[in-house]
Amino acid sequence: MSLGFICERSFEVNGLTLSAKEWGSPGYTPVIALHGWLDNAASFDLMLPHLSHMHVIALDCAGHGNSGWRSADSGYNIWQDIAEVLAVADQLGWSRFALLGHSRGAIIASLIAGTFPDRITHAALIDGYLPGLADATGTAKQMAKSVYENKRFGASAPSFFPTHDAAVQARVSGFIALKPDAAAVLAARGVREHERGFYWHTDQRLKAASQIKLTRDHMKDFFTSISAQVMLIQAEDSGFTPDPLQDETFSWITSFRLLKMPGSHHLHMEEQAQEVAEQVQKFILP
Repeated sequence: MSLGFICERSFEVNGLTLSAKEWGSPGYTPVIALHGWLDNAASFDLMLPHLSHMHVIALDCAGHGNSGWRSADSGYNIWQDIAEVLAVADQLGWSRFALLGHSRGAIIASLIAGTFPDRITHAALIDGYLPGLADATGTAKQMAKSVYENKRFGASAPSFFPTHDAAVQARVSGFIALKPDAAAVLAARGVREHERGFYWHTDQRLKAASQIKLTRDHMKDFFTSISAQVMLIQAEDSGFTPDPLQDETFSWITSFRLLKMPGSHHLHMEEQAQEVAEQVQKFILP
């Protein structure tokens, strides 16, 4: 039975409202889907209808889509999403569940799987690259950069465009290239209209540097703690260059498989959406 969209959901987590799209049917294999940086829950709209026998909650991560923005004294370090995702699972009554993550969402999924290995059964990662691993001696400079950038981006306005189509086109030709149809799917959820024009509704502080970067030892502790089965679908035309330590890092996971596929960084939203879904289906429900 192919997954169908059920409804919009919202979850209250520590004073923050997290929005989500619910797919499938309760009672089937539970999955939480986490989108990439500056994307939203619609990122999975094209691939989820090709899955079956799952109950999927596709979250708008904090600061994205329809979800709330973190308070002025907070930020968007990737480890902050861990507690929020677990809180959503708890509200759903899911003691064990699978994770589906793209890009930034794939990194977060890996950290969750290492932090709570008894909760995660599978982690399907779509073109998820490790953040650049840091030397601990650069921590002071990293913290200074984070403080400065959070102040700067927190005070900045988004870019405004004269039309909705212009906002979509900006994403097509943005930092991470995206095909028009895929950009339009994200825009339907992520673009808002204002008296100054159309803009992408994401917290500008998402562009700021993290307070600290994880070191090799940090990542090793997370990844050696993972007991879930992990699959990484790597796009052959991603546009990203893996960290030199990436191969070593994934080797720390007990049950890991790598699958390379043709396509761009957003291959799950483009021509390969069905093929990506088929691989995820076989992985989570063999």
